[in-house]
Amino acid sequence: MPQCLININHVKLVFLFGIILPNFAIAAFPDLGVGVRPLGMGGAYIAVSDDSNATFWNAAGLTQIQGSEFSASYSVLYAGLNAKLFNQDTDRLGYHFVSYAQPILSPSNVVAASLLFFDSTFYQEQTYLFSFAKQIWPAVRGGINAKYLRTNFIETPYITTDPFLAEIDLDQSATTMDLSLLYAYSDQISIGITGNNLLPADIGVLETMHLPIKVGFGAAHKTPKYTQAIDFIWRQGKINGQLIRAIRFGFERWFLNRQIGIRTGYNVDTATIGASVAYGETYQIQLDYAFIYPISSIVDTMGSHRFGFSIRF
Repeated sequence: MPQCLININHVKLVFLFGIILPNFAIAAFPDLGVGVRPLGMGGAYIAVSDDSNATFWNAAGLTQIQGSEFSASYSVLYAGLNAKLFNQDTDRLGYHFVSYAQPILSPSNVVAASLLFFDSTFYQEQTYLFSFAKQIWPAVRGGINAKYLRTNFIETPYITTDPFLAEIDLDQSATTMDLSLLYAYSDQISIGITGNNLLPADIGVLETMHLPIKVGFGAAHKTPKYTQAIDFIWRQGKINGQLIRAIRFGFERWFLNRQIGIRTGYNVDTATIGASVAYGETYQIQLDYAFIYPISSIVDTMGSHRFGFSIRF
């Protein structure tokens, strides 16, 4: 019996991600953000969302892209921490994102497909997003995401030898949707509103656990040389009896006709910096890097590193 309890707790450790990871994550599918440029700005991206990362932040922003766009990012989360969490000799805690956006018939209609993939030593999560964005009126764009969520455990000696875990289905899947709006108040000021996980999605393994609804509001001031942004987030549920809210700030500065970019950001859980190098005009390639340092719930780590690549054509 003690061995069984240890193994069950080992599985439940997965769900501790929802307590110890930043950005007010709850249970599985922690909200760690996607893309390198958005994370370099502290996650203040709801009203920016002018590239293929918009599928996650604000799908309505996809109508701002100028052509076809592909992006991919590779993340190393909390370097140096994983061995202490899972008693492993090597780090393996990744969070990766791939997205492709394509205008159809006109720039005012855009479709996109994305994959968000989280992996650890014994546990994985995949989020598949299928997005559509449309310019509704000259200043208003709308977006929708259909999401398919899947979790699965990698077989380990703890799982295969535990009679309790052997009798239950450790894989889970669910579907939900997001809705979003982007309003261009002027040529330089935009406002975004998002509603995520609007349909009930049970992603629990050992017990019923619905993905929480998240509502976001953002404002941004953008010029060819710089971007300033602020986001306000509310998430369903409470932690220690308190409502789950967050505020994020981001700043970005471009040089040499937007070939070199630097950025920084801040929220209650992290401080971030980032940079980009872009080359080309008709076919543009961009390399991005972001460093995210936890300033609240995570300790004894060298921070998270995110690397990104995008091509526009």
